[in-house]
Amino acid sequence: MRHWVLDVHSCCGAARWVLGLLSWSLLTSTADGWQLLDRNCWPDFSAHYSACCHDEIPPHENCFNAEEGRTWARCCSCPRGLNVSGGEHGVQLDKAGLKLSQQFFGPLLCSGPSLRAHPDDFWVTARDGSRRLLRVFVYPLPRKFNTDLLNRLQLGGWLTGSECDYGLTPCTEAGWNGLFSVFRQFATEVILLLKFLAAPPGVLTSDAAEADIFLVPYLAKTDCAESGNGRDPCWGKCKCATAVKHLFQELPHYSWQTRGRHLFLATGDIKDLPVEIQAQPLIVSLGASFCGGHIVVPSPNLDPDLQPKGALENREAGNRAPERHIFAYWFGSNDKTWRKKVVGQMLQYREEGGLRTIVVHDIGSNYETRDVWQTDAGSPQMVIEEMMRSVFCPILQGDVPHQKRLFDVMLTGCLPVVVAFPSHVPGEVSWWLPGGPPVERMVPFPRDIDYRSFVVEVPQEEVESGRFMEALLKLPEQELKERRSAMLRARPLIRFDFGGSGADAFSMTLREIWRFLEPQQEPQQCSSRGLEMEGASSSFGRWNTPTFDCGVPPIQKTGIQMYGHFACCPLFSKS
Repeated sequence: MRHWVLDVHSCCGAARWVLGLLSWSLLTSTADGWQLLDRNCWPDFSAHYSACCHDEIPPHENCFNAEEGRTWARCCSCPRGLNVSGGEHGVQLDKAGLKLSQQFFGPLLCSGPSLRAHPDDFWVTARDGSRRLLRVFVYPLPRKFNTDLLNRLQLGGWLTGSECDYGLTPCTEAGWNGLFSVFRQFATEVILLLKFLAAPPGVLTSDAAEADIFLVPYLAKTDCAESGNGRDPCWGKCKCATAVKHLFQELPHYSWQTRGRHLFLATGDIKDLPVEIQAQPLIVSLGASFCGGHIVVPSPNLDPDLQPKGALENREAGNRAPERHIFAYWFGSNDKTWRKKVVGQMLQYREEGGLRTIVVHDIGSNYETRDVWQTDAGSPQMVIEEMMRSVFCPILQGDVPHQKRLFDVMLTGCLPVVVAFPSHVPGEVSWWLPGGPPVERMVPFPRDIDYRSFVVEVPQEEVESGRFMEALLKLPEQELKERRSAMLRARPLIRFDFGGSGADAFSMTLREIWRFLEPQQEPQQCSSRGLEMEGASSSFGRWNTPTFDCGVPPIQKTGIQMYGHFACCPLFSKS
């Protein structure tokens, strides 16, 4: 009798193993069961990938049959010795990046990164004023921190009928596909990792002493989604994430001196990430951001029509841009106070015979039955087309300060409209809720993008007085034209360019990272409450040791976390 070894570290791993064994007989009993294995070998949600491809559990004897083309290399990883040049489009890639991309993304990607970074992205200005390449050390983390999470989540997407992948390539789904369609808005961490791996030669290094950045290829938000069994999201400090519990033992260069240069990828809402990740000094997430080192990045827009030289830009270049005959457009749930106020006023205007066209698509959901797309908006493509034909697209109170629709409407040319509330910082404005974070802490790259030059702000009191539509109707056409021009200039900077044709959101992310890293190279004396680190030395060359003050940031008065549960803020005091 064969003995099976369960993953004692993970109840989720054990559960998946049991599920795999239980469903194996069902799979093989069907006449065409094995024919369904053509797509990444596994026809079901994640059971067979977990049972057959686990690092620590021996595979079932029926997992692989070389005669039928099923091997561990094909079903679980990339074939050994696969030679990929990485020289497509005239851009030479680093061999280390090609090898790591196969390790982190196989078998979904075996031919190297599926996108390109712009070569200029990785050039930084050194202390002496010279220009040099950024040096990045990428931890070769085991499969459970990246590959396994991504493959299981991807298999769940295929099971629900999605023809798209999880951020690997531009793709617009033909219809709504359960929670997989929700999860895809958190795929920025996948894109960021692929962009780093697509770096030109000279960026990636295996020598930790040379590193400016220690990149941790743990897909934190993917862990939160997939570890909730891929169907039920795991929010609220991501308590069910499994891989993070074993992460730091895999980071031999992580120390007090280097933690400020360890870059963690966690592109979900900050409060819904594992607390171990929230407490890191250098992290990319969807925000909001309490202090430097926590870098807010956009949600990914994965629609091919909105990529550079895609359908929309081609139409604009040919003076065939869609006519904007919809005055105000809303696609979203209508279950929150300020959404109800604004959407209610839009509908009231329409019901009273207003002359301008108003389009509202409500989204309902039933998470118990996993029916999360109860809407009359027929498809994602339909929503994009309608945004392209709209003048104003409100961005209204969500569960957290971040909203993907802000970036969608910017790319489609629809002017974002927000309610302007007083922030918890005196004299500042929030676009979330009364007492919310200031605008500059909510949005990506606020030092480089002037959001107020194109976002229409309607004061809170105007909405409370029922004058939301009146505020939009009185805006002159010349002002709208100027705002659209300003938004057009910002468009490349909030979009991830899969072809690497120019500066994009990844370029801006690297700029923000370097702004955080650069002061750490200067002579300094750092101190923090209850901690004295003055004169601390570092074993890593040119880098000095910053001190970080980790504390509990303020929450919104309703109890909603704005900045997560921890904030590690750098303290610099130059001698």
